[in-house]
Amino acid sequence: MLSRSAASGSSQAQSRELLRTFTRPSGSRQLRGAASQLTLTQQRTLVHKTPRLIASKSSSSSKNNTGYPTTRCQSQRRFVSGPASAEAPSPQPTEPIETDELAMLIDRVGDGGVEINALVDELETLSLESAQSPEASEIVEQDELAFLWDRVSANADQINEMLDDLEAGYQNEHEDVAELLAQRHEHTAESFVHLVRQRFRDGVPGGLLDEEEIQIYIRLYGGPVPRLDLDAMAEEDGFVEEEEEPSLLREDGQGGWEEVDMDQADMNQEHTQHDPSVVYDMDAPPQRPETDAERRTREVTSQMGGKDELEAFENEAVPDPTPRADPNTLIGKFGTDPTTINLPRTTLTGPISIVLSNYSNKHITETSERLFGGHGLPQSTSTAAPSAQLAQKPVPLDASQRHMGEMEANAYLAVLYPGIYASTLSALVETRKRLGDDWIRELLSQKGGPNVLDASGGGAGILAWRDLVRTQWDLMSSESTQSVPIPGRSTVVAGSEALRMRAAALLENTSFLPRLPDYVHVREKPTFEDSREAPKRKQYDVIIAPHSIQRLGENYERKEHVENLWAMLNPNGGVLILLEKGRQRGFEAISGAREMLLQRHIASPGSTEFDNFLDNPDERVIIKKEPGMIIAPCTNHQTCPMHGFSGTAVGRRDHCSFQQRYIRPPFLQRILGAKGRNHEDVKFSYLSVRRGGDIRQDRAIQQNQKATDSAFEGYTSLEDLEGKLPASDGKVPFEPLSLPRAVYPPMKRQGHVIFDLCTPAGKIERWTVPRSFGKQAYRDARKAEWGDLWALGAKTRISRNLQLGGKHEEGKKERLARRAAERQIEDENEDVNENDEFEEDDEADYEASDLPEEPQKKRGQRVPSWKKHNEKKKVRQAYKKRDISE
Repeated sequence: MLSRSAASGSSQAQSRELLRTFTRPSGSRQLRGAASQLTLTQQRTLVHKTPRLIASKSSSSSKNNTGYPTTRCQSQRRFVSGPASAEAPSPQPTEPIETDELAMLIDRVGDGGVEINALVDELETLSLESAQSPEASEIVEQDELAFLWDRVSANADQINEMLDDLEAGYQNEHEDVAELLAQRHEHTAESFVHLVRQRFRDGVPGGLLDEEEIQIYIRLYGGPVPRLDLDAMAEEDGFVEEEEEPSLLREDGQGGWEEVDMDQADMNQEHTQHDPSVVYDMDAPPQRPETDAERRTREVTSQMGGKDELEAFENEAVPDPTPRADPNTLIGKFGTDPTTINLPRTTLTGPISIVLSNYSNKHITETSERLFGGHGLPQSTSTAAPSAQLAQKPVPLDASQRHMGEMEANAYLAVLYPGIYASTLSALVETRKRLGDDWIRELLSQKGGPNVLDASGGGAGILAWRDLVRTQWDLMSSESTQSVPIPGRSTVVAGSEALRMRAAALLENTSFLPRLPDYVHVREKPTFEDSREAPKRKQYDVIIAPHSIQRLGENYERKEHVENLWAMLNPNGGVLILLEKGRQRGFEAISGAREMLLQRHIASPGSTEFDNFLDNPDERVIIKKEPGMIIAPCTNHQTCPMHGFSGTAVGRRDHCSFQQRYIRPPFLQRILGAKGRNHEDVKFSYLSVRRGGDIRQDRAIQQNQKATDSAFEGYTSLEDLEGKLPASDGKVPFEPLSLPRAVYPPMKRQGHVIFDLCTPAGKIERWTVPRSFGKQAYRDARKAEWGDLWALGAKTRISRNLQLGGKHEEGKKERLARRAAERQIEDENEDVNENDEFEEDDEADYEASDLPEEPQKKRGQRVPSWKKHNEKKKVRQAYKKRDISE
């Protein structure tokens, strides 16, 4: 941006002095007459009341066609170097001018103004001397006056060119602002802020961003630098002049001018009668005569009582702001916006880089590869390709483990923090979309704010949560409370001191626990053995538990861990988010937790009690379930169609997972040794559940076969969006929680798109959306992504075949052993066959040894016939001897 000392210092003081219009005769030769013909004093007195040239009030407060306030410099009067300014060529269009160039032009205009003022003062002095004393007028040389006029004209031409450049630069900037405002409806608030940042860098024109977008800009890039405003600078320095009333001058007969008084009322009346004001639309195109075809079309349309669509199109001043995507499609979008997460530098990557700067990069890389499976870190949050055929092991480092050295803690921050942050933020964003902004608003409005627990993320989950609620808090807080921190209490589980010290450097106002409390084996009420009241339990509004289930090998340990997390939730709307790696074993851990919660704790229509007879026949208890719901990713409360059974499935191919892309920080790039690609797609399976609140009952949301059939027909009308359908239609009202979700990336083929969807009826189906199904549906299908909720229906659907494996099926090790055994048997059979062939060859050689050898005929040799007959005779005799011996 322009510094005040560089630009305003020269432009404020000098540009306000450029309030004069200079005129000269048609050529310099005409000045060579008598000096008495120069009436410089008269001309100066005449133009003293002309409006100012630069940064006039009327021009600086003008608005463009978009209603956006501008601060362009418009010259009401220009310096002229000849008598006929109308004959001057129009300025040619120039290239866009940057802000620094604008500052340089303003400085040059100021310098030119100083020089012109000096020349004018000199001319005025000479004219006064010549007027007062005739003797002095003879001394004045006409060549000197002509030279001064030439310099004045040259400076005036140069200033005119610079003003044209200034006007072109401001005009280009206004066009960019108008274009951005026209595209605002196509972007979200955050993406629009990114677009404005790319165009204007640190300087953002005033009025371009609203309050919400300004808060996002400050959070991402800091406060914007104000743009150069000439009118504001003029008001600040006191250079703004009031507009003078129009006046009439006439010659006084003594070489001077006098002002003629005229009644203002008479002048206004005369102006109203003879010169009515006309208002022109500067944005409207020039009018053209109506053709005969257009006239006939208009007459026929008026006679038939129709509407002229061409006229309506021409009269449309504002373009249609409706986005191309269907509103129902936008509601069902999965993940963050923009889809790629840029890790925050101030709260995440920056502090981690400072912590790692005290240690050797080589040691950090070696420790990370040793802990997370070697090159590529396949046992971290990253997911190796299935073709690698690596064992699906859990993340080896756990935040609650007590023994963790300094280098292990550094590897935890450098390798696991980015992936945990990205996957957690994606799950939190989807949870907020399904519950609405009221969920976060209620948590922030309650006394003390929300109570959040990061059970196994080491603090990365708390960072993701704070980034999620920061924008909502800025919108809720007023300007006087902008500096107030976000309310709430954060708790992080960190077993080792090394990890706890590093997490404390990233997190403020955070409590740390060495381990999770055990609420499963603690009584909830007085018993016969202990009549005292049950100890108080600390409960949390949000619990984030990434990569905490798969590391537990036995199913009963996993169930106890999930039940413990469920017991720590607030029974009045607490939310639990579980995450694991996006592979078969990670999905089995998540699906097992989902199955257990639905079976024992979450009430559904037709299932409100749980009988634990099969689990504990000696202590049979019927437990009453409590209200709750699955928020995401499932849109049904049936048995997961990909779960199959509890435990590990052998030979599983299909599983439910999703992905989130994020930009790797430099330290993770260095550990991986990556030179080109700087982003990563972290794959994860997750589950978001709520305890104590079920919006399905509040909104009468259906999750059954009927909802699936309605989604197959498609929701495309405004009635569907508002939930206002006629009762005779029989269609389920539109609700995002009644839509199928894409559990695999859509297969976009030529002319059609194939979805693999998990339906509200609890089935996996394959839907096909061809081009013939509809323009809007096909367009949105081409833009659909993995994890989206699909609302526009399809033309055909079939049941998808799943490969879920089984408990007693052949696994990878058994399959490889079987193939090795089969290969060994085949090799042995080949050896036996080769031995038999060798024996047959030996017998054939023995039999062939009794026969006489045929003579070898040399090339060009001629064998006599008698010799041929003798050789044949010997062969016949040898065969006869063999037959007799046998």
